[in-house]
Amino acid sequence: MDSTDEFESYSVYIVTVQSIIIKFLTEAIKDILPDTNIEVSKDGIRILSMDPTHTTLVHMNLGATNFEKFHCTHQQIIGVNMINLFKLIKTITNNDTLALFVHKNDMNHLGVKIENSTRKASTTFKLNLMDLNNGNIRIPPAQFASVITMKSTDFQKICRDMVNISDEIEIKAVDSSLILTCKGEFAEQETVIGECSSNGISFCQTQDGKDTEKEDKGSEIIQGIFSLKYLTLFAKCTNLCPSIQIYLKNDYPLIVCYSVGSLGEIKMCLAPKHSAG
Repeated sequence: MDSTDEFESYSVYIVTVQSIIIKFLTEAIKDILPDTNIEVSKDGIRILSMDPTHTTLVHMNLGATNFEKFHCTHQQIIGVNMINLFKLIKTITNNDTLALFVHKNDMNHLGVKIENSTRKASTTFKLNLMDLNNGNIRIPPAQFASVITMKSTDFQKICRDMVNISDEIEIKAVDSSLILTCKGEFAEQETVIGECSSNGISFCQTQDGKDTEKEDKGSEIIQGIFSLKYLTLFAKCTNLCPSIQIYLKNDYPLIVCYSVGSLGEIKMCLAPKHSAG
């Protein structure tokens, strides 16, 4: 954390060496939230926004202490077109350092500075900021019946395979098995994954508000039908982390949680679809 004289001219100045993670994050978000408000405070960076169709909620928190430098004079809302931001940072490589800043005398632009100390090169952009409606979204607390941990690459592959067959996927947790099914006009698919140390999948059921492992398996079925289009978009976060958490509860939105490198986490919440049958 820094608040020295070097930042006196800025209301926001943030530096990270995890520039490639910010690139992956922006690439993943841009197709779900083309325009979004980013809240910056002394605690960190936060996004809490619905997509334009009000089907998906994106909730992201990146902690201030996880950045190399983090200066913020006061809580502020920055309206950003994520598609345009990605255009500026898409050439970032692992050796680059990224700085994001807002100058006190130029509150209508987000400064983006990409530095490479090895090549002694730096590039600075000014991105036009937007005046977006700041909808007041509240997230009610919820106790999820099943929390599944699995490899992010496995989740991505299943979504990519199934989206070629159907528009919808049924996700079902029964005991220590994850069952994913879809049915289309020309084919149907069922993938069953059991708990196993080699495949990286694990289950945690909750009963009466308490976490349980295998001891209380029971036979309760937790399931929901969800849009494969949006889950495939979620899966673009795969490069952020090796494992994900899937939160399941009957008749409740599905939540898929990704770590954003070591900067924080992003949760994608998707409303269930109701089967015509």
